[in-house]
Amino acid sequence: MKSDIIKIGILGIGGIGGFVGAPLAKKYKNSAVKIIFICRDETKNTIQKEGLLFESKGTTETIFPDLVSDNPTEIGILDVLILTCKSYSINSILQLYKDCIGPETTVITLQNVVNAGELIRNILPEAGQIMEGCIYVASNVKKPGHVQHVGGPGKIFVGGKENELLINLLIEGGLDITYVANIKEILWKKYLFVAPVAGITSAYKVTFGQLLEDPDLMHILENMMLEIQSLASRNNVRLTSQDIETSKDLLTKFPFESKSSLQLDFENRAQTEKRFLVDYVIENSNKYQLETLYYNSVNEKIEASYMVS
Repeated sequence: MKSDIIKIGILGIGGIGGFVGAPLAKKYKNSAVKIIFICRDETKNTIQKEGLLFESKGTTETIFPDLVSDNPTEIGILDVLILTCKSYSINSILQLYKDCIGPETTVITLQNVVNAGELIRNILPEAGQIMEGCIYVASNVKKPGHVQHVGGPGKIFVGGKENELLINLLIEGGLDITYVANIKEILWKKYLFVAPVAGITSAYKVTFGQLLEDPDLMHILENMMLEIQSLASRNNVRLTSQDIETSKDLLTKFPFESKSSLQLDFENRAQTEKRFLVDYVIENSNKYQLETLYYNSVNEKIEASYMVS
């Protein structure tokens, strides 16, 4: 970020991209910080014409960023790329926009995975700094160009090489973001919540509130978390019994009717992140000869319910 103009691109203006992009675009309008929404098709057309309609905490605002585009030439080289697409899109989308990522570009990941840095480095070995991160929020697309923040604090954690200037820029832009030295531990702690909850709500077709009220399902959920705890341990990350209790308690922080994004994707017959949230646990546990009795059961139920191939 050596020039007077700082270009920040948000790649994928869905639930997360809209939540992250809206405050930045609002704060830095008509300033030296240029906020670019990178999106395609109906989302791009709608935001270009009407702005991003963003609902949060009872208020609705219309946000216009500095640029809405899907053209790498028009976007140019970015100083910062905040990657908010779904995990299954990382490969194809980075190939599409690799010309926007130079050796000085900082890439911030906000996917629900524990290996985003590795995925990106494999695709773009010459990319600059990669800051792995995660966000605690429930934010959904009501329709293209209309994002609704449903619940969750919106807290963002990032790691990698410390960049105080960038973190302060994002904080001033309205994001609740914190740099942590040991991001792997944070990523696994979030995964401890996200992956089992995604699996069980999809398998049993229940909301967060219904899950909380069912002791049998909560028993399955806890055992899925124990299976992730074992896998984390093999990846040199220690998850405690208190971390499991904290993850279960996190369900109470969301509205009763909340659904996981995996569940919503299944319901909408959209592409899903099952490979990253369910299959990853089973396959990697198998490598270490760890049992995944509960994950296997949930996986079978998902495949039977949704006829997943």
